Amino acid sequence: MTTSSKSPCSISGCKSVGIYNCQGCQRSFCKKHVTEHNMELSKEMDNVVNHHDLLQQELTQQNVTLDNHSLMKEINDWQHECMEKIRRTAEEARCKLTELITDNTQSLTQQLKLVSDQLKSSKENDEYSEIDLTQWMDALTNLKKRMETPPNIKLRKINHEVWLQRLEITATSMISSDKFDKTCGDVKILANGSVVEHSGATGNAEVRGFAAYSHGVYKISLKIERMTNNYWMLWGIISQNTSMQVSSYSSKSSYGWAKNQKQVYLNGENNNGYNDYDGDVCENDVLYLTLNCDERYIQLENERTKKKYTIPIDLTKCPFPWQLHINLYSANDRISIL
Repeated sequence: MTTSSKSPCSISGCKSVGIYNCQGCQRSFCKKHVTEHNMELSKEMDNVVNHHDLLQQELTQQNVTLDNHSLMKEINDWQHECMEKIRRTAEEARCKLTELITDNTQSLTQQLKLVSDQLKSSKENDEYSEIDLTQWMDALTNLKKRMETPPNIKLRKINHEVWLQRLEITATSMISSDKFDKTCGDVKILANGSVVEHSGATGNAEVRGFAAYSHGVYKISLKIERMTNNYWMLWGIISQNTSMQVSSYSSKSSYGWAKNQKQVYLNGENNNGYNDYDGDVCENDVLYLTLNCDERYIQLENERTKKKYTIPIDLTKCPFPWQLHINLYSANDRISIL
């Protein structure tokens, strides 16, 4: 609160002079009502703190009760269903195999009886030669082989029949709520972190976002509000651990695209036309910057041209966490997060 003179108190019906101006709500209060206003602010602060504490408690409980999560239940149900399908199929196969082996055993028993009768008769009558012995031995060997590996029974896996569906967890891109947070050089942050503008003479200046990205997929929408002569501007990522500098595009962890001469920066080095980047970006374009931490790549999409460009990220050069990285060059150049 700061003092002011001759301003009426903003409370309806109060005829006193407002001697205190609130920088937050931009209203004036008399001595009596400024106390009430401060009490209201205190209550609102308590309400914000209460919401914070409730959210923190819910997050803590979620970690404790993860087994009760709805998606975890779906996974458990899927596992149970698949195991039941496998159990039923295996049981049906075992029953069928038992039936076939029983039939095979009965057939072999009958054939063995024929050999047994021949052996008994020939031995009792002492009527056999080497040829007979060889034939009987071959017959016994064949019967044993058919017992161990029945030739009419096969186990066949049907690859084309889809009855067990694969389950996987996928992550779709989340709309990032990032804001511009840090600068280096002649650049200023406006509109509560949604806009950044080059505020000096021509020369490079670095801007970074607030958020740090290590897991998941995020999409950041950018609009080039002003780019003098459509000359130069860089959009991409940089490792949070990298020191800030005006020429941040040349930092070893810098990855991204620039307007001038189809520039693509990979670990701080320019690779003109990398992955067919044509540099067709101009003032008023809306760009979608996707950060895929899971697959370790970034993608730039131009809403106007519908063109998409991808850069794989080397984590040894640009380790997590990543941050939104913008570099401006011309005076009054301006870009916003939508």
